[in-house]
Amino acid sequence: MKMKKEELEELFGIKGDNKKDIKIKIIERSEEDLKKLVVDYLKKEVKGEFQLEPKKAFEYGRKVRNEYSLTLREVEKLVNFSVYPAYEEMIGEIKTILCHQFYENYLGYFISGLYHDVIGKRKLNIEIRLPKLIARSRVGFRWGFGYRHSEGEIIIKGYAGGYVGEGMRGGKIVVVGYTGDCIGKDMKGGEIIIKGDVGWRVGESMRGGKIVVFGDAGEYVGINMKAGTIKIKGNVLSFGRREGGKIEIWKNGGWVAVN
Repeated sequence: MKMKKEELEELFGIKGDNKKDIKIKIIERSEEDLKKLVVDYLKKEVKGEFQLEPKKAFEYGRKVRNEYSLTLREVEKLVNFSVYPAYEEMIGEIKTILCHQFYENYLGYFISGLYHDVIGKRKLNIEIRLPKLIARSRVGFRWGFGYRHSEGEIIIKGYAGGYVGEGMRGGKIVVVGYTGDCIGKDMKGGEIIIKGDVGWRVGESMRGGKIVVFGDAGEYVGINMKAGTIKIKGNVLSFGRREGGKIEIWKNGGWVAVN
């Protein structure tokens, strides 16, 4: 990265007549350093600090990003390379609370907070890897990737968990894989594209935006929906009662509206 003399003076108060650009080398944090941030988060989750309040996990992510001045590239590196070893380190403590009735995994909300203020118009490519015990148990129920997403694009490969795009306001989320329940809950704008299957209650309380599912969907699609559009190309188990919005299914080579 280059900084001109005037910019350097403004940032650091450096004065002088040197008109040459000054090169500053940006040193990224290591995977081990980033893993420590995830472990710190998991310790709080295990202690119940975010219990039933996923917004707190989101705000904690924003606080961490601001405190450590994380770049979007570092956030991507954290998800793709540091989350898995962090869970492996914490697996003993997590095992003890897997059956707790109020314990849910809010990892996606935390990650959403990390990138929320720095993504801009750019893309974030993530591939979530978790130990089998975590991925296949109840602890993986929630997640919440793309919470309050407002701009830019997230591309998620693999299983994306539940509550993808909750409270979404703009931008785009693409899942190259499948998801859990409650995709696009309370969504107000933007677009969610799911290349695989989704769970129950797609678009619950949706107030705007667009959801496109290329796979199958579970029960209560569009329940309490007020506005927006849901398109599903695969099979649908059932539709929920809604107040507005538009739902379309793929039939005989074209999109057909659901009354």
